Amino acid sequence: MGFCKALGLQTIIEAELHAIELGLLMACRFGLQQIQLYSDSLDAINILMRDGAYADHPLRDIIGNIRDLLFQDWDVQLFHTSRNNIACADYLAKEGHNVPANANVTLIPTVPMGCRDIVLRDQLVCWS
Repeated sequence: MGFCKALGLQTIIEAELHAIELGLLMACRFGLQQIQLYSDSLDAINILMRDGAYADHPLRDIIGNIRDLLFQDWDVQLFHTSRNNIACADYLAKEGHNVPANANVTLIPTVPMGCRDIVLRDQLVCWS
């Protein structure tokens, strides 16, 4: 399953943090208990992992919201990776630009056409 949402004009770090927050909220909504969260933004990962160092940060509200989600009663692991390794997430982020600005999160229950080749390639690599 995937999701996308129009985020409007934001800085790159704001968009990354909103995407992380939305991903965690979706995981919570669907009752997932073990989460591996990958981001290509080392800045976002570092901001989230610095304990208490965000009190004066201009994005402190969303950082606090995400940290609250991270430390709920579930197992969440954060990983930094390259954009190539999360190509489907990058595709869905771009799809968010096609969603009306006032729309809620759009859930995508199956692999989108734009990600099928990527998923098939990943399956071949994992099973070979």
